[in-house]
Parts: sequence; C-alpha cells; structure tokens
Amino acid sequence: MSKAIPQLIEGEWRASRTREFIEITDPATQEVLALAPKATAEEIEAAIASAKAAFLGWREVPVSDRARLMLRYQHLLKEHHDELAEILAKETGK
Repeated sequence: MSKAIPQLIEGEWRASRTREFIEITDPATQEVLALAPKATAEEIEAAIASAKAAFLGWREVPVSDRARLMLRYQHLLKEHHDELAEILAKETGK
C-alpha cells in the first residue's frame, strides 16, 4: 500500500485528518507512488496562518543571512542531485 504524504504546517510534519487522497502515480508504470491528502479547510487555514506568521519573521532577517540560507539550499540540491533526479523521473514517467 502507498504511503500518505504528511503536511508541513507550523514547522511540523502532520498527518492529515482527511479521508480523501490524490494518488501520485508513475506515468510509465501506473504504479501508485504516494497518496497526497486533500487537506481539510481547517488544515488549509492553519497553513495560511502559519505562512503569514513566518513571513513576518522572515522579512526581518538580514539579506546576508537570507543569502547564506539560499546558498545552503543550493548546496543541498547539488548534494542530493541523484536522489532528486530519480524522484522527478518517476513522477514524470521518464
């Protein structure tokens, strides 16, 4: 059975309370790779409120710190290049 993808809300990974999911399939094989939750209205509102609160703090972060964080992100993308390519290949069926 495929695994349900958790939602990241308020900096925490949470299982959705929904009973409705969207199947994420490999187009080449039709294999179900994961189940994405159709978030509830409450989960959506919590995510929006969390994003608004996070932005208030983020806009106060100095540009040099933001740049350092983005460079770290770039480093992680390069470090995990092969893993990410494999995931994207499955998702697009290539």
